[in-house]
Amino acid sequence: MIRLALRTFADRWQLFVGTLLAVTAGVAIVHAGLTIILGVENADAPTSLTPEQAEAFRLAAADGSELTGIALMIGIFLTIFVVGSTFGFAVDQRRGDLAILRLGGVTRRQIRRLLLGEAFLAALLGAAAGALLGTVLTTVQRTVLSRLGFFPEDLATPIEPVVLVVDLIAALTVCLAGARGAAKSATKVSSLDALRRSSGERRVMTLGRWIVAITALALTALQAYFSATAGGLLVPLLLGLGIIMTGSVAMSRLSPLLVPAAALALTPWSRRSPVAGLAVANLRDAVRRTASGAAPMIVLVSLVMGLQGIVNTQTESGAATLIFDADLIATGENIDLSALENINGISLASPETVVPLSVQLTTGGATTTGPGTVVAVDPDAFNATHLQQPDSGRVADFGPDTLIFGPGLESTIDGAYDQITVDIDGRTLVLSEAARMSATPTGTDGYYIDRSLLPADLLQGPTTVLVQLAPGVETAVVESALTAAGASTVQTPAEFTEEQNRANAAGNRAVMVMIVGLGSLYALISVLSTLAISISQRRSELATLRLSGLTRRQIQHSTVIEALAVTTIGLILGAVAAVLSLVGLWASTYRLYGAPVIAIPWTLLGAITLLVATLTTITALLATRAAMKVPAIRALGANE
Repeated sequence: MIRLALRTFADRWQLFVGTLLAVTAGVAIVHAGLTIILGVENADAPTSLTPEQAEAFRLAAADGSELTGIALMIGIFLTIFVVGSTFGFAVDQRRGDLAILRLGGVTRRQIRRLLLGEAFLAALLGAAAGALLGTVLTTVQRTVLSRLGFFPEDLATPIEPVVLVVDLIAALTVCLAGARGAAKSATKVSSLDALRRSSGERRVMTLGRWIVAITALALTALQAYFSATAGGLLVPLLLGLGIIMTGSVAMSRLSPLLVPAAALALTPWSRRSPVAGLAVANLRDAVRRTASGAAPMIVLVSLVMGLQGIVNTQTESGAATLIFDADLIATGENIDLSALENINGISLASPETVVPLSVQLTTGGATTTGPGTVVAVDPDAFNATHLQQPDSGRVADFGPDTLIFGPGLESTIDGAYDQITVDIDGRTLVLSEAARMSATPTGTDGYYIDRSLLPADLLQGPTTVLVQLAPGVETAVVESALTAAGASTVQTPAEFTEEQNRANAAGNRAVMVMIVGLGSLYALISVLSTLAISISQRRSELATLRLSGLTRRQIQHSTVIEALAVTTIGLILGAVAAVLSLVGLWASTYRLYGAPVIAIPWTLLGAITLLVATLTTITALLATRAAMKVPAIRALGANE
């Protein structure tokens, strides 16, 4: 069977191009992601760095590992989905060949072994090519992450042998799993039905497809329920990615149900145009081919539109989470805090300084360094200027012996701790937890501690001062005095919030490029390659149309209409999956703010529609032209 698989690769290589591209790209994403993550996990901050630089190194490494992990998870999902769909599509295009083999005496088991052998060869080639491409992709990702400030520039990422093993295992797993499912589906149909393409063979909503669709829909509904009922915004944000994945799977499995509707929508046009009539007939007859072409489009739209919608909503909701009871906010590196006491018109000044300390958390005998920055504040002024209410504890209990868990901590901070310590100037202070703020998407502060615990030299870092003014004071006069005291910027809370939102939006766009860029490009390549392969395998059909009297231009127009109809189905179902991922955020923001804060990226959807429609049209025209280069008589007589 391996020899026959090699012959099949040589003779029908066009069918395997899409699978090889999918495996290569998927392995490259896995290779680059694991290489970066292992490099981060095995790295220690250089001993020559100052405490501030070491903390920046640790935070950048943690950010790089987190972003790469999310991108890796999306890449794995795309690889499984795309490889499975492209391999199933390739097998479906060869049902006639497989039926002839079975009529010639080849058993179902041998057919499955043949397909598994082809998958094995595709996995070997894809793993080798993906590992080579992955080394290049690692460098690209490192460069992008470093420029975005999410990765230490000097951190080495050598290729670990375990990564190469994982490359091969990943390629073999996705290829063999996809081939096994496709082989099982292909051999269920009798050989004569496959040759005749009877109505039973054309039926694509099989029991297995229904089971997968219903399971994916149930998981999507369950995640949407929890994201809508959970408190805060972090759970909906995290579950949104899961909804995108399960929702796109559900929509792709149900896509054949929309094909008749697409054909019906084109029916009035088909009555006036024989070209449109031909496209409608192909849509109705080749439901399986249409569904296979729509699947990668569904993933592309749901991934890009869904994640961008989540990011946009996170940015817009930031305005509601940055709430201070202050009239002015002054920031600077060298603010003379003692001079603030002599400024007329200031009734309260609450300084907040980021300090180069780390918090040690002990639970169950294990001690770890808590994530997040440490901010030194005045407890009484903090209570007077911060409006956010804690999830647990009381801000009134905040003092020299306690600390507050801030809104910027990672989700791993959970439960009670046996001991909380901070090392200050060679002294180890044991503190207790006074309160815990709810984590917010835009929160950055990790821990709040009392400023009175720290020596003066540690309080010389970046400082933010929340200023409350006395009634009737001219704001401009106080702003000038704050500037004279060393403040580099003086803003109102509204201006400060707007600036923070712009910074968050820029950071979120950078994250989108990092997380979604490769995945969307991967899905787009799959969309176009599936379309090109589909048309290239229809030489006999196109030859028959040419001999029936249709011109080359009419045939090209027909394939373009059909391709655009497939693209439209993918756009609609992908948009449905993307909108479902925002349901939890809609409910959570409504519950928190009294009005829903939701940002559906309609502009992005329009841009995707225009881009994909243009590329689909070009691909369909070029693929049809290439398929018709063979003379019609020869194409009909070819042994395909």
